[in-house]
Amino acid sequence: MLCGPKGSERLSDLTCGICGRASELFELPGRAGRLCLSCSADQALSEQLAIEIDAATFSGQEAETLVAEFSALSRRLLDRAQSA
Repeated sequence: MLCGPKGSERLSDLTCGICGRASELFELPGRAGRLCLSCSADQALSEQLAIEIDAATFSGQEAETLVAEFSALSRRLLDRAQSA
């Protein structure tokens, strides 16, 4: 389905790639797709948490709190995606 000025944009181009909301969309560097502000922030945070968990694990440090935060964030993203 085409919409926008003179049918120049598809409806899927106007909605978040995770939650499906129609709002202002952002592109994260190195990622395909466009996300709303909430989803893009959570996606960036999840990528950073994964890096921090790996770094803590490799250096022998405790990563349990980071893993718990990553798990909560993942549930939030999944809930948002499933409610779309």
